[in-house]
Amino acid sequence: MTTFDLVIEGGHLFIDSDLHQANVAVENGKVAKISKLPLSGSKKLSLEGKILIPGLIDIHSHMREPGYTYKEDYVTGSRAAAAGGVTMFVDMPNVRPPTDSLREFKNKKKIASEKSVVDFNHFVFPKLDQISSVARAGCAGFKVFMIKGEYPYDERVCVEDRGELYKIFKAISPTGLPCAVHPSDTSLIKTLYKERIASNPHEPKFVSYGKAFTDDAVYATSVSTLLFLAAKTGVRLHILHVQAQSAIDLIRKAKQSRKIKVTAEVDPLFLLTTKADLDRRGPLVIPGGLFSENRSKTIWSALKDGTIDAISTDHAPHSKSEILKTAAKDPLLAPFGSPQLEHYLSVLLTKVNNGELNLNQLVNLTCTNPARIVNVYPRKGTIRAGSDADLVVIDMKREKVLSSDRLYTKVGWSPYEGKKVKGAPIMTFVRGELVMENGEVLANPGNGKFIPSLKNFKIHNKKLS
Repeated sequence: MTTFDLVIEGGHLFIDSDLHQANVAVENGKVAKISKLPLSGSKKLSLEGKILIPGLIDIHSHMREPGYTYKEDYVTGSRAAAAGGVTMFVDMPNVRPPTDSLREFKNKKKIASEKSVVDFNHFVFPKLDQISSVARAGCAGFKVFMIKGEYPYDERVCVEDRGELYKIFKAISPTGLPCAVHPSDTSLIKTLYKERIASNPHEPKFVSYGKAFTDDAVYATSVSTLLFLAAKTGVRLHILHVQAQSAIDLIRKAKQSRKIKVTAEVDPLFLLTTKADLDRRGPLVIPGGLFSENRSKTIWSALKDGTIDAISTDHAPHSKSEILKTAAKDPLLAPFGSPQLEHYLSVLLTKVNNGELNLNQLVNLTCTNPARIVNVYPRKGTIRAGSDADLVVIDMKREKVLSSDRLYTKVGWSPYEGKKVKGAPIMTFVRGELVMENGEVLANPGNGKFIPSLKNFKIHNKKLS
């Protein structure tokens, strides 16, 4: 009998959209064998009936390095990822200097290689003369903001001109890589914000701003433009922050037509925070907690029917003081955003326990589909022979109240503080190495590896899972 590096036995493995009682063998960082029969291993781990799922792939993380490391860096951010069951993240380009060239991409890759404890890649802002060289270097894709303002909405990575967007999409299209876009309209948001303040003078300004920021018209106009440009250029369009009814309807129709290569994601903050959280935590959860019950149901329906492909964190650390000092005075200057990586899986597992989501949907939305979007499936995002042994052990019975104590994120707070959850990641493996156990991150900086986009990826436009 072959003796493997590690055998994980006695648990329920999530394989092929369902749970199976089976054992998994790991060799050289890969899943070597899955069997219901006993396997021999140099090391053995008994799960005692717990569940093993693929490692989560977060394709929307702001690790703030280089340039803003007082908020987060690759050590603290990747430890937060490991603690939350995330085995690979994709970082964003709105740093200082912005990731907008092959030189800056290589520099960022070098920094992350020295510091990250989990695997990684980066989205790059698409300068026309850099797109092909960065694509050849293995980047996960490209990222554009359509909103301009104070950081994090850095004007250096913002494109509001539709003609420029067209040229960018046309240049990216031959690479086959996704272009992620934050859809918005800065001038429309400002107009709606002023209008709401005038009609709701006693409403907190940060609520008025949040209402304008998430207004349906902002997304109807920007998403329709993006879809038309994607149809014209053939680019693989990935739409971020999808939460408006109009945007969901437009994306659903585009997918049904099968003429546009489009995927979409939503932030957990939109899904997992309520009006009660907004009342309790104030601007620390903006723009979460603003949606009506009907709007929330619309988002959940879009997740379940495949219109929205992924839940990605938009892990966006800012210090409490940065947000609170400016939110009440002038929300246009406030750096809204929150650290998500450590707690979002526990809140989602609570939804599974409550019957609002099933485990198959959770794995598709946080593991499999994200891996497909950034072209690393089936190396990542699944448990199968030959895939990386990126694995998360979850305890569906573990109950706790989430706290901001002992967090790994540098800013040291959580928007989910005070929430009671049932279900938690208790072990995280990256390529077969145990990097987190019972909330304690064990891996050293430099453990993470750059994972390039795989070649010959074919987008499945209907439903990724």
